[in-house]
Amino acid sequence: MKRKGKLIGIKNFDEELYRLVKAYASLEGRSIASVFEEAVRLWLETRSLDEAKIWSKLDREYESNEAAIMKAAAEKPEELREGFALACGGRVVGVFKTFAEAARMAREVCKDEGVVVELPLRERKSVAEVELGFPW
Repeated sequence: MKRKGKLIGIKNFDEELYRLVKAYASLEGRSIASVFEEAVRLWLETRSLDEAKIWSKLDREYESNEAAIMKAAAEKPEELREGFALACGGRVVGVFKTFAEAARMAREVCKDEGVVVELPLRERKSVAEVELGFPW
């Protein structure tokens, strides 16, 4: 089963083009999202994606490692009270007194990307909307 996506708004999209997409999607018994996904996939096939794939992988690794630290902080707050937490491979490797110690350990044990977070964790403000691209 395909996972349900997130609601995404597209600023300044041509309304007439949207109406055409909506009409053709309806005639084909498809969702508008499926038409846009197909169009974007075809567009991406015309590009060199090496750099974009690297950034996408980094983003996934960061989220996985950050989630591991947040989970550990919630489950064992006494262990993540001070210092620098290191996570890689989606798990917390350890807590270190200095950033330099955490970075040194990251070079030794993390085969992919790692995240070092200063403790105690500070509450992050949630971001309701992220806009990519140019503002016009």
